Amino acid sequence: MSGTREPGTGSQSPPDPARAHAGRLQHVFHRPGHKAPDRAGGPPEGLAASLVTSGGLLLAMVEDVRMREANRPEDLRLLADALARHNAAKEATVLKVLDRHHAAQTVVTRDRQEGTLLQGILDRALIGRHPSDTHTLTVDGALAQMYQYLFHERRDLVPALQRTIPAEESESLAAAFEAIDNE
Repeated sequence: MSGTREPGTGSQSPPDPARAHAGRLQHVFHRPGHKAPDRAGGPPEGLAASLVTSGGLLLAMVEDVRMREANRPEDLRLLADALARHNAAKEATVLKVLDRHHAAQTVVTRDRQEGTLLQGILDRALIGRHPSDTHTLTVDGALAQMYQYLFHERRDLVPALQRTIPAEESESLAAAFEAIDNE
């Protein structure tokens, strides 16, 4: 940031923090006579916020399992159940509403495929259907895929929701998402 030149010294004074702060806030708040900002670029609201919160909790669970190097079925049960609830809530709200609005079709299809694949890997790990010599690698790979899956969800689905769904509809869908996710 540049400040103002002090007379006679040639050096610059520090920038005025109040002016710098006001400049940064101009694009955040709606000013009368100016176009309102696009919701897709702002913080997640409504259904998008619920999706982000649920995904963040899943991410924390994945990190916990990885840090503890837990890969036994009893260690994975909570994570597999949370992923199943998250995906059920997402299917009933997020993916259904994006389908209805004919928005982000490729993203929706890929998300369904990745979610089904991950749930299958975790379910097989829970019942011990992976060979014992590759079980740890399979679980580690599934956890790494979950990171990617949740990143894609945040990167692709959240902006699609923000662009597509009216605020009122988004709020009611958020309540439905949370009810399913918290069962």
